[in-house]
Order: sequence, then structure tokens, then C-alpha cells
Amino acid sequence: MSFLRDLDKIKYLLFLELSILISAASFEFKPFFVFIGIIFGITLFYLVYTKPTIAIHLLMFTAFVDSIAPLTEDIYGPSILVLEILLVVIIIILFIKLIPYLIDLEKIPKFISLWLPYLIWSLMIGLIVAVDKYRVISFWKNYFAGFFFLLMVNYSVTNQIQLKNLIKSLLIWGVVLGLLELKVLIEFGGFSKGLVGLFLYKNLLNIGWGQSNYLAAFFVLLIPLTIGYLIYSESKISKFYVSIALLIMFFSITLTLSRGGILALLVSLMILSLKLIKPRYLFYSFIFLIAIGIVLLLNPLTYVLIDRISSLEASGSFYSRINYYIDVWNTFLDHPLTGVGFGNLSYYAKFIFPKEVSPSAHNILLGSLGEVGIIGTVFYFSIFFAVLIPIYKSYRNETEESIKTLKWSFFISLIGALIHTLVEPTLDSLHFSMIFWIVAGTNLKLDLLKQNN
Repeated sequence: MSFLRDLDKIKYLLFLELSILISAASFEFKPFFVFIGIIFGITLFYLVYTKPTIAIHLLMFTAFVDSIAPLTEDIYGPSILVLEILLVVIIIILFIKLIPYLIDLEKIPKFISLWLPYLIWSLMIGLIVAVDKYRVISFWKNYFAGFFFLLMVNYSVTNQIQLKNLIKSLLIWGVVLGLLELKVLIEFGGFSKGLVGLFLYKNLLNIGWGQSNYLAAFFVLLIPLTIGYLIYSESKISKFYVSIALLIMFFSITLTLSRGGILALLVSLMILSLKLIKPRYLFYSFIFLIAIGIVLLLNPLTYVLIDRISSLEASGSFYSRINYYIDVWNTFLDHPLTGVGFGNLSYYAKFIFPKEVSPSAHNILLGSLGEVGIIGTVFYFSIFFAVLIPIYKSYRNETEESIKTLKWSFFISLIGALIHTLVEPTLDSLHFSMIFWIVAGTNLKLDLLKQNN
């Protein structure tokens, strides 16, 4: 009889389950997927609303979905857009969560409030003056995403555990990106054949939402902070795993054959080393140099990189960028206050571009002047100063040596990434904007490491 009583308790659940199965079979399982989608949506809303840091990790790794399962091999073709769709959903959820914080204007940090005039100006002026208004909206959403990720990190990361988990996620993100590069090489017919392809064709890597030069930008951003976290970590196991991650990232950036990326990384590492040349770090520096030397010696692409860097001034890309810089500058002179709108510079260029391409100026300053004018550029660069100045002051005021080293490495990671923006269009894209502003927000939260666990 106890069995019957138990059956009576779950009869409604069984009826619901049976109804779902019958409807799924009758309508080719579409109701089943709808039901699962509703359950997923409710779960997502609950987790994101109660623990906003989950949203940061989720969005970071959702970025790889398009790379693992692209809809087409054409780099200009459609993608699954999971990241974009999920981002919209999470923005709606967290907007509800953050309303109480945003109402109190006096408590909004300056580096967040400065975003608002830039976002308003760039969208409003772009929609007024642009030839292609769709491109304005398409690029504007990437800048808005950067603002939103900075906002999320600022308000959701509140303790040392959350901060460390976010740093570890950044390191894992870089490793996964490197593994995706290896996946691309293997798909060319094997690792060796893929390397030969890179050697012959120089720029083969494409993971769907990014090609070689763009992929290099992520390693320029992540390698310096990984070095800092390696020095900061006390656990030998942690140091081992972080060292492996660092070697994977170094090997991965050489696969990109990106001259701008390699040079930007070298500059940032030289600046980073100014604060790391200390007796206590000599052993780590020695091991690190040996490991990097082995990676470069064993990598058959090292010669290609050296050759490409040495022949920079003779390359076609060098002259095409210089000529396009002139076009962008002339466009700015014709529209000094407003610019011509995000993604619309090609309509004023003398070069002929494919219709599906909306080329960037490959320079953050020139691109900003040409797209949003002097007013928008002042708004935009004020954001960087508002972020970098408190980060540097925090580093200067730090007394604990290990945290001071970590703060310096995070600061240099941003500086290296900004140096790279002088030759590559990175911050006007969704994925790099996401990772860059997460790193910036994490940088502003490093004082949480002083808390007791």
C-alpha cells in the first residue's frame, strides 16, 4: 500500500511528464525543446540575479561556442550568435538587479559615469551623419558591451574568492583560445601540415570570429597578467598550472605570426621587467627565459616571425595602412566635430574594399577621430584616463610586495593592449572589448586580495 501512496504523491508529476512526451512526439519534439528552454531561462534568471559573477564567466566562455560550432566556414557568413543573444538576456536581468545602485548617482564611480556621454554621443551622431546606419549600431553594441562588462565586474565582484576565480577564468580563457588555434592547425590536415600552411601562407588562422592578428591581441593582454599571477601564487601546484598556461599562450601568439602583436608584447614585457628585476624574482625570471627560449627554438615559425618583422617596411600591409591612415585623417578634417559614424570610414576612402568589409583605421586615435570626431574622442579617452589613473595610484600606494607585483602586471597588460591598438582594430570588436574591460574591472578590484578568506 505504501507504493500506492507514493504513486499518488507523484501522479501529477507523472501526468506532466507523460503529457510532455506525447506532445513532443506529436509535434516533432518542438514542445520538448521549448520546455527545456523555459527551464533554462528560469534557472539562468535565478543564478544571474542572485550571483551576478556567474554571468561574467558564462559570457566569457560562451564566446567560444561560435568557434566550436560555426554555421559556415565563410568568415563573413552567419554565426550562431549565442554570445550576443545571451548578452541581451543578461543585460535585461542585471539591469533589474542594478537599478538600486544606479539610482544613487553620487556613488557611481567616475570611470563608469564617463561612459554615458560617450555612448550617447557616438550613437546619436552616428545615426545622424552615417551613410550606413546599420554599421553604426553594429559597432556601437560592442562599445556598450565593454561598458556593461566593466559595470558587472565593478558591482558583482565583492570578495577575494570571486576575484581569484575571475583571474583564473581569464587564464583558462587564454588557454582555450590557444587550444582552438591548435584545433585549426589540425583541421588543415594535421599539426605538421598546418604549420607548413602557416609557413607558406603566413596568415591562415581563423576561428570564426577572429583571425591571426586579432587573436594575437588577446595574448598581448593576457600574458603579462599571467606572469604577475605566477609570481603572486604561493601554491606550487598553482604555479605549475599557471606556468603551463603561460607556455601555451606564448606558443599560441607565435602561431598568429602577428608582427604588431609580437612587438606590442615585447614592449609590454620590457616595461613589466623594469619592476621585476629583483633578487627574489631572479630564479623565476631565469626559468621563464629558458622556457620561452625553448618554445621559440622548437617552433619552426620563429624564423618566419623574425623575417616578417625585419621586412615590415617592405610589406604591402605596411603601405596600405599608411595610405589608409591618410584617408582617415582627411576624413576627420572634413568632419572634425562629428566624425562619420562607426564603421563608415570606408565610404570616404580612396581604396576599393569588398562590399562586406567595414575596415577600421587600424589605429585607436585616428579611428576615433574619424568615426566620432573630436568631441567623441575626448569622451572616449577620458574613460581610459579615469580607469588607468586610479589603477596606477593603487599600485604606487601598495605596500605588500606580491600584490604590488600583481597590480603592476595587470596595469602593464592594459598598457600593452592599448599599444597594440595603435596598429590593430581591437576595441571596436565584441570579444576583445569584453575581455579588455573585464581585465580593467579586475584591475580595479585587486585590493580585495587583502581580505581574509
